[in-house]
Amino acid sequence: MDVAAEVLMDPECTFEFPDPEDIGPNLMRLDEANIGYPSGETILKKVNINVDLETRIALIGPNGAGKSTLVKALCGQLDISDGTRMLHGRLRIGLFSQHHTD
Repeated sequence: MDVAAEVLMDPECTFEFPDPEDIGPNLMRLDEANIGYPSGETILKKVNINVDLETRIALIGPNGAGKSTLVKALCGQLDISDGTRMLHGRLRIGLFSQHHTD
């Protein structure tokens, strides 16, 4: 089977998102955040990002650029070493990893 045929035969994946309740304009925010892991150096410096109900984000970059690290810090799964993080108290976070279906 050729490569194109294999891609065309990939299983379909469907996402269903509920209509979110309006909990305010600011859901998640990082201000001047330095992000890294406790055992190493800072990976991302002075990050500023604000997420509200209308925000749509695509993270694109090479392996090791800090995409997953940014998501972990924004969601509160990774501590930030400097700056501030705000997560709305009624926010519920769901993550779907690119490797989940593997």
